Amino acid sequence: MSDTAKYATVILLLLAILFAYIKGRSAVSANGQSLAWTQVPLIAVLIVCIGPSVVATLIYLGTKLGLFQAGPSGVRFSSFIYLQPLDFAIMNWGFVVLYVTCRLFPNFGAPRSAMWLSATLMFLLNVPLFFLGPEMVSNARDAGQGIGIVLAVLGMPMWYPGFVDPESSIGQLLCAPLAPVPFAGLIGWIGGQFIGRATSPAERETA
Repeated sequence: MSDTAKYATVILLLLAILFAYIKGRSAVSANGQSLAWTQVPLIAVLIVCIGPSVVATLIYLGTKLGLFQAGPSGVRFSSFIYLQPLDFAIMNWGFVVLYVTCRLFPNFGAPRSAMWLSATLMFLLNVPLFFLGPEMVSNARDAGQGIGIVLAVLGMPMWYPGFVDPESSIGQLLCAPLAPVPFAGLIGWIGGQFIGRATSPAERETA
């Protein structure tokens, strides 16, 4: 994606969060229902987006202070540290969809169980991002290749339907939910709905 497309996507995600937050506050004012639990997806995506850069910064500072031993190529405070959170946020748009869904439909089925399972599965898929810290500060000539591979694996659709042109913008948009992270979130949401309805009478009563 171009930088313009990246910024536009992030702005749309922020607007969606703002819209869901305002609508959720209206619902709270109307019936007094607490929606604090819906903040979990936002906390998770914030950790996922910023966490790897925090790890990279700690490695950089630790190396400069002599706490860690630098590799043969040395370390540097690269642009990966402050630019990658943007890519991580776009790749994890599923967390925003989860937040919006929970805020707008807090009584649909077993939303809490569905939210927790969905957020957990998406978060677990992002664990490899936290191991990119050393590469984000590496001064090696080929630094960044591992980051690109991880982003490709987690961000590209797992398959393309035969009727979709994967090179077209429409095809990429239609296949975006088939990427590992949002797809895992969808599976978690569906599975959490079944589990919640089967094990939590309280959630069944509020459906």
